[in-house]
Amino acid sequence: IRFLFTYKLPTFYLSSSIYDDALMINYYDSLVAGNYLGTFDNKTLIKGPIFSILLFLFKIYKINFSCGLTILYIFSSLFFVLSLKNIIKNKRILIIIYLVLLFNPVTYSQDLFQRLYRNSISIIELLFCLGTIIRVLFSKDKKIINYILFGISLSFLFLTREDNLWLYPVLIFVFIYNIVKNHKLKNIIYNLTPFIILILSLNIISFINYKHYGIYTYNEIQKSEFHNTYKKILQIKDDEKIGKVSIPKSTIYKLIDKTETFNLTKEEVDSYYKRMSDSNGEIYNGNMIWYLRDFIYSKNRFKSGKESEEYYKKLGEEIDKLFANGTFKKEFVMPSNSLAVPSLNDLKKIPSYLIHTIVYTTTFEDIKTMPETLAQERKYFYKASIDSYIFDYLDYHHTVNIVEKNELKYEIIRIIYKYLTIILSIISLIIYLKNILKFNEISILSHILLVCYCLLIGGIVYTHITSFHAIRPLYLGNVYILQSIFIMINLSRIDYKKIINKLKKSN
Repeated sequence: IRFLFTYKLPTFYLSSSIYDDALMINYYDSLVAGNYLGTFDNKTLIKGPIFSILLFLFKIYKINFSCGLTILYIFSSLFFVLSLKNIIKNKRILIIIYLVLLFNPVTYSQDLFQRLYRNSISIIELLFCLGTIIRVLFSKDKKIINYILFGISLSFLFLTREDNLWLYPVLIFVFIYNIVKNHKLKNIIYNLTPFIILILSLNIISFINYKHYGIYTYNEIQKSEFHNTYKKILQIKDDEKIGKVSIPKSTIYKLIDKTETFNLTKEEVDSYYKRMSDSNGEIYNGNMIWYLRDFIYSKNRFKSGKESEEYYKKLGEEIDKLFANGTFKKEFVMPSNSLAVPSLNDLKKIPSYLIHTIVYTTTFEDIKTMPETLAQERKYFYKASIDSYIFDYLDYHHTVNIVEKNELKYEIIRIIYKYLTIILSIISLIIYLKNILKFNEISILSHILLVCYCLLIGGIVYTHITSFHAIRPLYLGNVYILQSIFIMINLSRIDYKKIINKLKKSN
């Protein structure tokens, strides 16, 4: 239904040049030739390989990108709903949940399923992961296959994006709950399986990266000498505090003046800032981690990860010496490189932005199916096939869906979801609070969904306040799905037969 409702064939095929964020590498030719991710540059190992491999598979099997995502989404929704059979026995309710997932407006958004971007598969991965969690927690027969699938889904999540802090509380809960429920040796071994698979997968990718590029890491942002040195640069105290800017240009100037390894000139840095800086002449948190690598790579042109590691290790050692002799003053930084230290003013904004974000997702604001900026180019997009390499250079990476749609149809869906979600969110929350002390399967799943929802909302709000504009469907995709599932799960608690019988008696 979803497939026929969405697309008019023929379809669009990916070109040999495929796109992941700002990363432009000819993955197709490289993978076909056995060269893995191609030659090394500053972006090769800062993205997980999962999305790139998916694009490669779409290409070789000649699958339309948007259609391919839709097919995967259909199967992930089906997998999740079939997993729910362990706790919801009413087939009609399961079908309704399936349909609610199937036509969720966020999956028609230009920010996700129409975008050649790794976030576009995050909802699919989330549904598979939630499905495996339900199977692990609530299946009557404990099967090792469910734990293996849980480990695989976790690996996909960790190797697609680097911002998965919200998963850790869920992992800890799943492990403790299963051990407390059944602490036999067999169950303990089963519970360790997902973690073993996750660790193995991260190390396998790290080994492959070491073989090809000379650096043992699955992601340079997460684990590398760059990671270590970037944190040291964040620690350099600067007298002038600028909102959303943890590394001001003055700190870059200090590195130029006080270190030998940081071999850029002020003129070169100024040139980069003219092209990349934000409105205040600085580079905001969230962008800086990428742009600093651009500055350094454009000057040094590392040919391998090993060269990159040696450079950042040497720069880090110089910074340590400058900290030790008092040339640089050190200040507190967050444990994660991606998180900025909030100011008192930032903390004051959090409550209002939390409310704003909850309203934003509940009302499906900014869910659009066709970018207005591309209205003049519509004829260009509706060809049987287009080289996606063109999108890279024309900055059209925010849409690859060139199959013409009836936009009114999707706007009607968005409005229906908007009003139903507003009303049913309140009802489902009341049902949840009424049953909050009940320790049954639906309550446990509701707790997990609500924790994930709150962590994702909190993370996005924190990022928006301290780093860059993050309150948009691109980053909130999983929140819409979690909210829809939470609503339907709690509505399933209502005894509809009892209500109908009471109405009949009253009549």
